[in-house]
Amino acid sequence: MINSKREDKTLAYQLITFVFVITLIAFVVITTFTQILLRRHISKTQLDNMKHLAHESIYLIDGILNHVEQNLHMLCIMLSDRRFSKEEIESVISEVIQHDNSVHSITLAENIPAHQSALVFFKENGKLKVNDIKDINYFFGDWFQIPLMLKKSYWTEPWVDSQGSSELIISFSAPYERDGIGGIASYGVSLKELQSLVIDSQCMEGGNSFLISANGTLVAHDDMSLVMNHSLFSLADEHNEPKLRELGYNMIAGETGFMHITRSTMLKNSWIFYQALKSNGWSVGVSVRRDVLYKDMRILLLINVFSAIILFLVVAYIIYNRAHELTKPLRELSEAALRIGGGEFDTHIPDSDAGLEVSTLSQSFRFMQESLFDYIQSLRITTDEKDKIRGDVIYAGEVQTKLIPANTDHPFGIKDLRAYGILEPAGDVGGDLYDYFMIDEDRFCFVIADVVGTGIVAAMTMTMASTLLPSLAPFYNKSNELLRELNSFLCKTDMESNFVTALLGIINLKTGVLQYSNAGHMPLYIRKLDGEIVKRAETHSTALGVFEDLSIGFEEIRLNVGDEIIIFTDGVTEAMSREDEFFGLGGLEEVFSALHYSNPENTAKSIVSRVHDFAEGSKYKDDVTVLVIDYKHPRA
Repeated sequence: MINSKREDKTLAYQLITFVFVITLIAFVVITTFTQILLRRHISKTQLDNMKHLAHESIYLIDGILNHVEQNLHMLCIMLSDRRFSKEEIESVISEVIQHDNSVHSITLAENIPAHQSALVFFKENGKLKVNDIKDINYFFGDWFQIPLMLKKSYWTEPWVDSQGSSELIISFSAPYERDGIGGIASYGVSLKELQSLVIDSQCMEGGNSFLISANGTLVAHDDMSLVMNHSLFSLADEHNEPKLRELGYNMIAGETGFMHITRSTMLKNSWIFYQALKSNGWSVGVSVRRDVLYKDMRILLLINVFSAIILFLVVAYIIYNRAHELTKPLRELSEAALRIGGGEFDTHIPDSDAGLEVSTLSQSFRFMQESLFDYIQSLRITTDEKDKIRGDVIYAGEVQTKLIPANTDHPFGIKDLRAYGILEPAGDVGGDLYDYFMIDEDRFCFVIADVVGTGIVAAMTMTMASTLLPSLAPFYNKSNELLRELNSFLCKTDMESNFVTALLGIINLKTGVLQYSNAGHMPLYIRKLDGEIVKRAETHSTALGVFEDLSIGFEEIRLNVGDEIIIFTDGVTEAMSREDEFFGLGGLEEVFSALHYSNPENTAKSIVSRVHDFAEGSKYKDDVTVLVIDYKHPRA
C-alpha cells in the first residue's frame, strides 16, 4: 500500500496522468468538432451528388420525350396538310420507325363513326411491321380517348400495346384533321428504355434511383417486383409511413426537394432527392441510405480513436522511462537520506550527480550563469519574438488563402456561372483580395481590391474587407452603396494601410444585368463569345479609405450569353521585365487575342503564366491577382 501511494506521487506518474487528461480533453473536443464539420460536409457533398444524379436522369428522359413531342407535332402538321399524300406520310413514318431509336411505335387512327380503324407501325426483329387494327376495343384506350375529348396532346400512363409489339409503352397522342375527318396520331416510347436510363444511371454506393408516373405508380426501380405493381401511396399504407405518402404527393405535384424516410422497406432510413420531369409530369427520385452516407466518417472516427490510443501509449512509455532515468540519482539520494534519518548513520552516500560533483558543477554554473545570463536571456527573447513573428506571418498567409473562395466548376452550384481566380502574394501575405458570394438566390456579387503596399498590415486590411462585404451585402441593392460602406469603415479604422482600390460588381442572374462600381481600380474587360474584347476603363470614384464622404457612382451593363468578365490588380499590368519594361494593358490584351476558347480557368492561367514569363529574372515583385467569371445566360 505504501509503495502504491509513493508510486502515485512520482514525477513519471504525474506527467503521464497530466498528459492523459490533456490528451483526452483535446481528443474529445477535436473529435466532436470534426464529426460536426465532417457530417455537414459529407451531407452537403452527398446530397449534391444525389441532385446531380437526378438531374442527369431527367435530362436524358426529357430529351427523349421532348424529341417525341416535336416529331409528333410535325407529323400532325403533315397529316393536316393536303399537299402530303398518305403514301408520303407513311413513308416518313417508316423512316422514323427504322432510324429513330427513341420511337418504339407510331399509330394513326381515324375517328369515323362505326368505322374506326388504325395503322400501327412498329419494328420487330429489326424489320418494319404494320398492323391494320379494326378491333373497336383498341380505341377505348387512353391514348385515343383522352386527346380526342381534350382536343389537345396527351401523355398516357404505361400500357401494353397488344396490337403492336405487345410491350409496355407510354404514348404521346395528339388530334389532327384531314379532309374533314378527325383522327389521333400517337408516338409510343418503350418503357424499358426509360427504365434503363434511370436504373443504369446509379453511380453512388448505396444509392437507388426510381421513377414514378403522374399518379404515383412506380415505373422504374431496381426491384422489378415493385414496378407497375405498387405506388408510393400503396407502399405508404403497407408500411404505415406518412412520410412516404407525403413524398408521393410532393412528387406528383411536380415539386423539387429532399426528404428523410425512416420506416419504409423500400427506402428505409434513407435520404431522397426528387424532381419532376418537365415533359409529362412524372418524377425522378434518388435515395441513399443514411448508414452509407456517413460510413466514411465512422471509419475515420475509429482510425482517430485507435491512433490516439497508440500515440498516448507511446508517449506515456517514453515519459515514464525518461523520467525514471532522470530521477534515479535523486531517488538514491532520497533513500540514503531516509535511512540516515532512520538511524542508519553508516549509510553509504552514492557517487552521483546529486553528490559533491553536482554541488561543484552547480557552483561552476553559477559563475558562468552570471556572465551568460543576460546574453542567453536576450538571445532567447529575440529568438522567441522572431519565431513568433514568423509564425504569425505564416499563419496570416494561411488565413488569407482560406478567405478567398475555392475554385469550382460552378460556384454555389449555379450552372449559369463559371468562375476561376488566382491570388499570388509577393511574400507570405499580400494586400490583394478577390471574393465572390451570393447575396440572395438571384444576385451574385464579386469584388477585387488592392491595398497600397504589401505585408501583414495590408493583408489585415484585406482580411477585414473580405469579412465585412458579405455581411453587409444583403442590406444593400447597389454596388456603390457597398463600396461606400467599405470606404466609411476604412476611414474610421485609421490603419496604416487603408488606401484601397476596388472594383465590385453584382450580377442579376434573372435579368443578366451587371451593375458595377470602380473605385480607382484597373479596367474591367468583357470578352465576347466571338472573341471581341470590350474594355471598361471608367472609374466611378477615387480610391477608398481617404475621404469619408466620398461620392461613388455605378454603371449597368446587360450581359450577353457567354460573356467572360475579366478583372485583375495592378500586379498584372505593372509586372516588369529584366529590361525594366512594364507588361501593361497592351500585353494583357495580347493574351486575350491569343485565347482560342472561352473558359475562366484557361483565361486566368494564361494571364498569370504570361506575366510570369514576362517578369522572369526581374527583381521587382508585386501581388498578382486575376478573377475571371463566365456568364452563360439569364435564368428563365
